[in-house]
Amino acid sequence: MHFEILVEGQSEVIALSNLMDKIVGKYREPHTWKIHKHQGRGKIPENPEIPPNIRDKSLLHNLPAKLRAYGAEEKSDLVVVVLVDLDDRNDCAAFKNELVALLDYCDKKPRALFRIAIEELEAWYLGDLAALKLAYPDIKQDIFDNYAQDSQVGTWEILAEMVYPGGLDALHAIKGKRSSLVLQEKANWTKNICPHLNVEKNQSPSFCCFRDGLRRMIT
Repeated sequence: MHFEILVEGQSEVIALSNLMDKIVGKYREPHTWKIHKHQGRGKIPENPEIPPNIRDKSLLHNLPAKLRAYGAEEKSDLVVVVLVDLDDRNDCAAFKNELVALLDYCDKKPRALFRIAIEELEAWYLGDLAALKLAYPDIKQDIFDNYAQDSQVGTWEILAEMVYPGGLDALHAIKGKRSSLVLQEKANWTKNICPHLNVEKNQSPSFCCFRDGLRRMIT
C-alpha cells in the first residue's frame, strides 16, 4: 500500500516521519508513503468544484482538487490520508462529515482516510507521559495530571506550560516575532518528543484513531 498523506505544516511532517514506520512497518517493507505539507489548515471552499486559488497553499482550500486528482489516477494500492487539527471547532463528527462529503465532488473517488487531531497535534504528545519525560526530564507533571486526554483546553498552550522555560507567560512576553517563535517551538517539541512516542500505549484517542485507521487499510 502507498499512502499520500496531506498535512497542515512542518510539525506534522516531522511527527509522521518519526511515526509511520512504527505504525505500518518499515518503509518499503512493503508499504510506502509521501507526506505533503501545506501552509496551514485554511478553509473548505464554498464551491468545492472550482479550481483552487494558486495563492492559497492551505490544506483545506486545496483538498477538493487534490482528491479529484488522486481519484483520477485510479491506483488500487493508493490511499489518501488527510490529517487536520480540530482547533476550535466544537463537533469533530460534523467536521469529519464535511471532509468525507468532498469525495462527492470527485468523478472517481480515491480511497481516503480522514483523521482529526483533537484539539491539535500536541494532544498526541500529551498521550505519552513517558515520552514527554524522556524529552523533557524537568516537565511540570502537576500540569499534566490536570489534563484530560484530547480535551479542548488549548493543547499547545498546556504543553508550553509543561516544557517551555518560564511557561506560556514567557512566550507571550516576546514581542514582534512571537507567532514565528511559537511555530519553531512546536517544531522543536515534535523533534524532541516524537522519537520517544510509544504508538501502542499512547493514550490520546485521536492518535489511536489515526493509528488504527492506517492499520485497517493494510489488513
